[in-house]
Amino acid sequence: MSKRTRQQAIIDVISRKRVHSQGALVEELKKFDFDVTQATLSRDIAELNLVKSKDGYLRPEDALNSGYPTTSDLISMLRRSVLRISTAQNLVIVRTPPSGAQQVGLTLDELKLHQIIGNVAGIDTVIVVTANNQDAQDVMDHVLRLIG
Repeated sequence: MSKRTRQQAIIDVISRKRVHSQGALVEELKKFDFDVTQATLSRDIAELNLVKSKDGYLRPEDALNSGYPTTSDLISMLRRSVLRISTAQNLVIVRTPPSGAQQVGLTLDELKLHQIIGNVAGIDTVIVVTANNQDAQDVMDHVLRLIG
């Protein structure tokens, strides 16, 4: 079965059942005829940007909606995920590792900075839209202060 099918099965499993470890997730996937190694599962978890919480593995959007992660978790995630940040007029361009942009986009939304109109997240780039050049500079400066 394809990687895409396997990753969809992972999403399906964690959406209907609390899974607290990779070993438990491997066992759940075996029920659907996925014979996956821990290394492959670990890569899938990273590519899907799953969040490990006290409730088990969660999709990033579910983690934010459930009140998890905390502000310090969000800042920690930004520190790990923001590789470069720059402005281009009223836009802030954030570069991330592969598959990191959506989580960074969600995190920026969760920070609720009034200067941000919205953002678009691809695979490794987030484009943040602000009303003007100064707002873009302010957002970039704020993120840089957060990530130290």
